[in-house]
Amino acid sequence: MKIAVLGIRGLPANYSGFETCANHTTKHWVEDGHDVLVYCRKHLYPQRDRYTKDGVSLVYLSSLPIKSLETLSHTFFSIIHLCFFRRDFKIVHLYNCGNGLFIPLLKLLGKKVFISVDGLEWKRKKWGRIAKSMYKLGAYMSVKFADKIVVDNKVVQDFYLNRFKKDTELIAYGAKIIANNTPDNNTVLDAHQLKKNNYFIFVGRFVKEKGVQRLIESYLQLNTSMPLVIIGDDVVGNEYRDHIFNTYSEHPKIHLLGYKFGDEYEALLSNALLYVSASELEGTSPSLLAAMGAKVCTLVQGIEENLATVGDSGSVFLVNDYQDLTKKWQNFVDKPDLVDEMAEKGFQHVLKNYNWKVIAKQYLSLFK
Repeated sequence: MKIAVLGIRGLPANYSGFETCANHTTKHWVEDGHDVLVYCRKHLYPQRDRYTKDGVSLVYLSSLPIKSLETLSHTFFSIIHLCFFRRDFKIVHLYNCGNGLFIPLLKLLGKKVFISVDGLEWKRKKWGRIAKSMYKLGAYMSVKFADKIVVDNKVVQDFYLNRFKKDTELIAYGAKIIANNTPDNNTVLDAHQLKKNNYFIFVGRFVKEKGVQRLIESYLQLNTSMPLVIIGDDVVGNEYRDHIFNTYSEHPKIHLLGYKFGDEYEALLSNALLYVSASELEGTSPSLLAAMGAKVCTLVQGIEENLATVGDSGSVFLVNDYQDLTKKWQNFVDKPDLVDEMAEKGFQHVLKNYNWKVIAKQYLSLFK
């Protein structure tokens, strides 16, 4: 098969769950003998020193430098390129329900279209009224015209069934198994003045629904000397992000590290004592899965999507109850044996349910 991937920022993955999913699935598709093409946003890869990755062909195109139009404009330009220069790629794997707006056009061009959606984008606080309306319209177009909608958890699947009377394909994200004892890890930890199993970590964007401010407030109520490491930022910047950096960047126990990728990210994640998240809106969280795959104990908000991800293998706090977060967080600080027990449960859960090679084959079966 010839498969084109549209709607992500590009490869190598350097941002979110969509890119992570594409990074792993496309690699396995090539290994299985398929031709794969991925469209990347030119401004995010200024060096552009490669036009293939793991056998995947990469095409770099521009997008409009406007936050609300960046994704849509890049997808539109990708479709034009696909139409004129890659006509033989008949299968399109599209990401992001907003890009559902273009599915009728792709169908007119004779493509089979499969779209992956990760949550209810129009509920995100960062979007204005027009952007939210576009996401809702994209979801409607996906329901009407896509060959299949792919969701990553049961909560979103139930939403599409109840709201649109539409069956979707449930394919989970995978989790990379990360070792926490490689020699380079000590170098990374030393660079940030951290010690193995002696800090907490959160990974995510600095937007309101990720709950970074709430997380910090709960942390500051703990009786502990262990620092809180926060990996993340916001690509375009916002007042919420600026407030957090301006308020806490000089705090001696709070390490705001910005974005980290590759080996450095894995070293920081895998050597933490506890992964903690107060996020209010998720699909299947890639960083949560990564933490479980690194055998790190997790504590997350008990929203339905997180419950579906961790099953009985992770600890959750009551929704919007940040006193409960502080209480359960402190309990892990006081009981290291409980940390080890829950970390092992999460690791076994990932091994059983979130294997990237199996997930890649599930997509291929869907495309046929």
